[in-house]
Amino acid sequence: MRFSLIFSYILISILSLVFIVQAADAVAVVLNSRGKVSLFRAKETKAQDLRKGTVLYDGDKIRTAGASLCAIKFTDDKSLLRIKENSSCTIEAKKEKEQTNKNIIVEVGTFLASLVQPKGKFTITTPTSVASVKGTQWWTIQMQDGRTMYICLEGLVDLDNAAGKFLVKEGQTALFTGEDKTPEIRLTKADEIPSDEEGVGDLKSLEIEFKDADGKTRKMIIDYQEENQE
Repeated sequence: MRFSLIFSYILISILSLVFIVQAADAVAVVLNSRGKVSLFRAKETKAQDLRKGTVLYDGDKIRTAGASLCAIKFTDDKSLLRIKENSSCTIEAKKEKEQTNKNIIVEVGTFLASLVQPKGKFTITTPTSVASVKGTQWWTIQMQDGRTMYICLEGLVDLDNAAGKFLVKEGQTALFTGEDKTPEIRLTKADEIPSDEEGVGDLKSLEIEFKDADGKTRKMIIDYQEENQE
């Protein structure tokens, strides 16, 4: 059965996350990767291909080429981040007990964030502003010309820059033109919402092995629904 909704939950609906052994420094896992997606590990200059099942750590940088995308899930909760084509960001994730404070540092591109049952802080930092929320769905679009657009699909998004603090509600769009500029906040136009037409496929399990900071082999299993591809 195919579902057609606007949000990335549509893209990949996570039903459960079970850790067999949890490594202290693993912060996210790649649920889907399509096209040319590159991963730059922290303190490394050489890129590697980012594939489904790759474990992500604090400081990892992701870059998508044209006609490419990837979706990641943070391991402490059901927070999802979808990264569309021609995008680049760095993941900051600091663990505190059983939760992770997450910060996505955006350079350029289009990102769909979904917070279902968030634990810890979740922020997206762009050249013009910082977006933070407790639980919601929204697009962040960082343009090549330096402007930043936030499109709130559900809930509320708190925005902050040198000009002050601003609140964007469901159905609203905020457009920043600079780090010290007050944003234009208005009703969202249908044609400015990025396309998100993938469906949801069958329930699958993803088993991942990786090494922690001590070099020990760890394993986790994630149950998820994979998107249909047309």
